[in-house]
Amino acid sequence: MNLSAELDRWLPAPTRELLTRIGYCAAQKGYRACLVGGAVRDLLLGESSLDLDIVIEGDALDIARSFGTSGNPAPVLHERFGTATLTSGSFRVDLATARKESYHSPGALPSVHPGSIEEDLLRRDFTINAMAIRLGTERHGELVDPYGGRGDLQHGLLRVLHEASFKDDATRILRGVRYEQRLGFAFEKSSLELLARGLLYVRSISGDRLRHEIEHMLAEREPEHMLRRLDTLGVLAAIDESLSFGPGQFEAFRHAKANQLSAVRLESVLWCVLGWGLDKERLASVATRLNLPGRLLGPMQDSFALRVFEADLDRPGLRPSDVVGLLCDKSIVSLSAAELLYGHPLARSRVSLYLTHLRHIRPALDGRILRELGFVEGPAIGSALARLRVARLNGEVGSREQEVEMAQRILAGGPGTDS
Repeated sequence: MNLSAELDRWLPAPTRELLTRIGYCAAQKGYRACLVGGAVRDLLLGESSLDLDIVIEGDALDIARSFGTSGNPAPVLHERFGTATLTSGSFRVDLATARKESYHSPGALPSVHPGSIEEDLLRRDFTINAMAIRLGTERHGELVDPYGGRGDLQHGLLRVLHEASFKDDATRILRGVRYEQRLGFAFEKSSLELLARGLLYVRSISGDRLRHEIEHMLAEREPEHMLRRLDTLGVLAAIDESLSFGPGQFEAFRHAKANQLSAVRLESVLWCVLGWGLDKERLASVATRLNLPGRLLGPMQDSFALRVFEADLDRPGLRPSDVVGLLCDKSIVSLSAAELLYGHPLARSRVSLYLTHLRHIRPALDGRILRELGFVEGPAIGSALARLRVARLNGEVGSREQEVEMAQRILAGGPGTDS
């Protein structure tokens, strides 16, 4: 099958010409160049792809250096890894030398040796990612598909390339679920059986690698489907027995995305949702297992406290100042998660009120004005400002003039307010 016409339609002219030139350059040096992996899959699916991976059966750095002359995109060389990066408009083109891999133990980083295009494809995760397209020769555009990836793509199947795939690298389980849910595919029967047997190898994967795979899911359009699938397959429990993802968390994810939060805040909120049911000990276990950074762990710890506060926030007659007292030291991220997950409507509405209104209320007076009124610098000013804020929150004062009157009563030693 030749895909040169599809390549012409799929890529803008400058990028298409760059790939062709890479292929011709490789041929002149006695090498072979192929577009590989996810880009080939996306082309066959009619999907866009801005990251293009090219494998050189030869020396990738040698090819990249040939593009350092005037008129060509300047390459970025990664000498240690034998790879290079070129850019063409919004497209990123990564060059790597074809290689074969061997694994000394489950979850270990592989030993790498130069190899053929076919051996390079064999080290991939699934057949749909183990296809290539020849570049810049008389066979330009020819599909290289030694493992039946195109057929699996047509039938919507995820198939591993060999029986030890999940044993060699159990992160392929998480990537497979991501592909399955994103593409609407299904695991091929024997591959699903291998997945179930491969769960024990999840323990051999480092926390950082597992966390990065989860982060990739959180950046997807519908991460809730992926995490729910991980839960039903037993993958979350294999990561840490404390982890789960039930219907309530699923719905919270959907609502969080609908709230159009910034990407950074959304990711943190989703981590809080994922860890919502954990007590202190189980949260500590998950944090250690996934090596969670402080930017995520802090809000997740706040979420634990907020679960305890739900009953307090559901009490009738709670004053706005009481709500602020409960919530003021909790992160906005954890509060956003609580707003999604609280089961009691009154508690949920109070968190929402705090986020949208109460946390922004401050007295009109400040320390300078209080000093002008006669307050002595020190704790008395802080105490007076706190009492003024409580009065503002509870509607006991509503103007600057009323705050001045209240401050004068406090200075005179009176109660100032019934609060």
